[in-house]
Amino acid sequence: MAGQLIDVDPELAYAHAQAASNRAGRVDMVREAAALTAYASGRYEEALREVRAVRRMRGDDSLRAVEADSERGLGRPEKAVDIIDSTDTHGMDLADQVELVLVSSGARADLGQNEVGLVLVDDALAALPDDVDPELIRRLMSVKADRLRELGRPEEADDVEASMPEEVDDPEIVDIGLVADSDVDHRRTELRATESPLCETFDAALMDLDGVAYHGSARVDYAGESVVAARTAGMKTAFITNNASRTPASVADQLNELGFEADPAMIMTSAMDVVALMRERLEEGADVLVIGGEGLRAAVTEGGFHIVDSADDSPVAVVQGFDRSVGWVELSEAVYAITNGAIFFATNLDATLPTERGFALGNGSLVQAVRNATGVRPIAAGKPEPGIFTRGAALVGAENPFSVGDRLETDVAGAIAAGIPSLHVLTGVHQARDVLMAPRGQRPAFLARDLRGLLEVQPRPKHHRDGTWTCGVSQVAKISRAGTLTLDDVELMDPATVTLDSYRALAAAAWDFADEDGHLSCPEIMVVDNDDPAGIVAAPEPSDEPEVVVAEQSTDYVGETASVAAVVEDEGFTAEDEALAAQADALDPGEGAPTFLPGEEDLQRLLEDTADEAAGTDADGEDSEDV
Repeated sequence: MAGQLIDVDPELAYAHAQAASNRAGRVDMVREAAALTAYASGRYEEALREVRAVRRMRGDDSLRAVEADSERGLGRPEKAVDIIDSTDTHGMDLADQVELVLVSSGARADLGQNEVGLVLVDDALAALPDDVDPELIRRLMSVKADRLRELGRPEEADDVEASMPEEVDDPEIVDIGLVADSDVDHRRTELRATESPLCETFDAALMDLDGVAYHGSARVDYAGESVVAARTAGMKTAFITNNASRTPASVADQLNELGFEADPAMIMTSAMDVVALMRERLEEGADVLVIGGEGLRAAVTEGGFHIVDSADDSPVAVVQGFDRSVGWVELSEAVYAITNGAIFFATNLDATLPTERGFALGNGSLVQAVRNATGVRPIAAGKPEPGIFTRGAALVGAENPFSVGDRLETDVAGAIAAGIPSLHVLTGVHQARDVLMAPRGQRPAFLARDLRGLLEVQPRPKHHRDGTWTCGVSQVAKISRAGTLTLDDVELMDPATVTLDSYRALAAAAWDFADEDGHLSCPEIMVVDNDDPAGIVAAPEPSDEPEVVVAEQSTDYVGETASVAAVVEDEGFTAEDEALAAQADALDPGEGAPTFLPGEEDLQRLLEDTADEAAGTDADGEDSEDV
């Protein structure tokens, strides 16, 4: 079943493979299914683990292409190249060898070595036997066309695509849903899909606080009630924060004031995380100099360490966390102790701290002062380090968690490092434009406007053979060759308003384009619910204001009198046109000379007024020799 579904619904295929793996995890074919479905559904860390398990069981390199491409998916193309270069292809199936070439070419392109990627494909094409499957030729030629375009050789790319073998249609597709998606290929994206709401798909949500659950002391719309509803549906909840200055009890009190129904056992702070790191390296009861607030001091004490307040007490370690009272005196004590040999720990390295007034100094900036003075790099806890996520999951007994956050470089990057998917919400620091411009390693698996996303199904992004992307009920997203975003072929202008599903389709399109080209132009984007008509992007209506296009001066009129002609069109009136029209008004065309070409009504009236003249008489019925 996993094999039948992998090209149609990778998420459902993955679920089947997991069910098989739970029952027969020592069978190599079962582990291969787990590896391939994890790879197809974007779970690259998991795919790597499974591929290596299969290699140990079989002792062959049949899945090396999947292993290398998973490294690409995690933003590590150099590792992909190393894997391929170290692979012995002697005796390997031809299709598997072609897969290695395709991945190697893509990895070289990721590293900016597009010419090398092109050579790899050309060499493979030249080495193929005469009776090779045409589909292998198609795939190699398609990648060759990609490399040529990246190298600025579009005409050659067009020639390659024109000479590709025709694609064989699959005659067995009979399901109407499959027919509707018959133009959908299997291009990967970091965005993932679910068949059920996130609160039913995962057993726990590891949520950030500021920017997700609240803004300082202010409420975030839908936050508290959505978390309570998700918990009612059976999902566990934990709150993961880099703020080390507060105790879990004080955090829970604030959450309860905002309707989250939380308790201290759900709270994982970076102070708790750094104490876990300290316990791995220090003996119980060791003297520790604490630079930070009450939350950090309480965590250090509860962790079994003895707090000292001066470097003169010869502490074996210094731990630094954020507190508004930290100043020169405290930082200098840390420098003295570290210089004397104390191990340096930091609760987190966030350079900034969001406040109601904007961004203030974060703990990372204060840590940098100590590091600059001592030359010692601290052992860091908190996000984006993976430990705080795994410990937060253990705090609530979660086995299949996901992360929720608003900051890409901490919440999302940390979740990726921990090997768990992440949901990004637009209620905090990073907004839609930031997400669309996110580099590999900072791209979330799921997107939502706010914490209502916990209760929603995530639709599957689909890449179509014409290069477009759709997702759910989105409009058709595409990135132009110039790197601009379009929906239904309409370029997004700054600022743009789009629906949630269109935002998801744009994210898939933008990431795909950025990985291939890297020159993306993205406006500021506001995201609204799918049923909000304000999010439907349409071509602008023709303007009722006529556009005046000023022509050159003319001397075609009687008496050598110059005039400026303006042609009235229906495509809008631009600022440049206004300037030209003003110049036209400033000109003195001379008495009796027309200043614009007449419209149809004026022309009809002119014909009627001159009908007699055209017949050879003037207005009084007399013959006119001047006519």
